[in-house]
Amino acid sequence: MMFQSQNCAEGLRGALRSLVRPVAIVTAAHAGRNHAMAATAFCEVSMDPPSMLVCINRSNATHAAVSEGADICLNLLAEDQREISRRCGGGVVPEERFEVGDWVLGPGGPPRLADACASILLRPGRIIDHATHAVVIGEVVDVALRDDRRPLGFHDGAYLFPLASAALNLVAQSALLGEAGGMTDGFLMLDVMRAFYWFDEGLQSALRARGWEAVSRSQSMAFANIALGVRRPIDLARNLGITRQGVSKMLQEMVDREWIVIEPDPTDGRASVVAFSDKSQQLRADALEILSRIDQELGERLGRKTVDALRATLARDWGPPPEISARP
Repeated sequence: MMFQSQNCAEGLRGALRSLVRPVAIVTAAHAGRNHAMAATAFCEVSMDPPSMLVCINRSNATHAAVSEGADICLNLLAEDQREISRRCGGGVVPEERFEVGDWVLGPGGPPRLADACASILLRPGRIIDHATHAVVIGEVVDVALRDDRRPLGFHDGAYLFPLASAALNLVAQSALLGEAGGMTDGFLMLDVMRAFYWFDEGLQSALRARGWEAVSRSQSMAFANIALGVRRPIDLARNLGITRQGVSKMLQEMVDREWIVIEPDPTDGRASVVAFSDKSQQLRADALEILSRIDQELGERLGRKTVDALRATLARDWGPPPEISARP
């Protein structure tokens, strides 16, 4: 096995981004206040007795509550609860984190999300501090489980929706096998997604051939958003479908590579904005030149008029997304 990264922290981040992990909201109640944080670093420890561990940043208010003896609840999110994860991952101030979701709030215990895939109540028995985090090992004292919910996942800095991914994979595989039937007829969204992946794979391959470090698809999407003028981290998180904590980690990696800089927002002293760094000019120049050549090649394959008509159609104002009524 070859270890290519000279920076262990960077290598570890890259390795962990390759994993698909479940998403949970860790909650606690202490001194009259409820606390919530998004987490992916948790797992079972033992089945006899049943116990689990969860890693909590020591600067998080939830850590202070647990340190004072509070129980915690591990709420495993369903695939339609991305917004709850975003809010509890730093998307809103702590006081507003329970405004979205069917939360059961009451005295004597941590908040529980009633429509989560599962809610696991832990009684901390051991807390091990290590560097920036604490490993909390707790005994499982209660479990609320629903079998009609599908889990939310997190992969490569973005949310993963198992049911939607399975449907898209089924369409793609069926199309390759000639068995898609009507599933590919009329679904412009799938065509646009396939086109984006085609462009992105061509871009990434050409950048690697020119000696640039690998750019993840999430980072590629971040570059595109910044180029379009989306500069606030919270807006990037919303557009990319990841938590504010997740986008902060991704942006920090891009800062470490000297691709971007994070500056104070001139219109809001409490916020920050992202900008391209001077060092990224050559990377961006290469990317634009590669995309221009890919566009030219596509024009030669499909015809220039066809490509120009496609761009004109996509550039038109489609108006707001339609509001589709609930199933009868």
